[in-house]
Amino acid sequence: MEDYSDILKKMGSRLTKLEEAKLKKASHVEISEDEEVENWDERDNADYERNKQFEKLTAKIMAMNEKMEKMQLAFCKA
Repeated sequence: MEDYSDILKKMGSRLTKLEEAKLKKASHVEISEDEEVENWDERDNADYERNKQFEKLTAKIMAMNEKMEKMQLAFCKA
């Protein structure tokens, strides 16, 4: 059992060293063409519009659910 605990300690120390090494490495992103920047902007705008539509639909669905619950309560009371 002690052998396993020693092995686990070694594995844990190696994992923390790997995590520290990943954090120390600087990430470098290079965009060479202006078209790529525009494509990202278009993609971001499309994502934004899609998310906005999704939020509107979610709000409508929540409102419909609330109305249905109120109708069910009113029907049960009647």
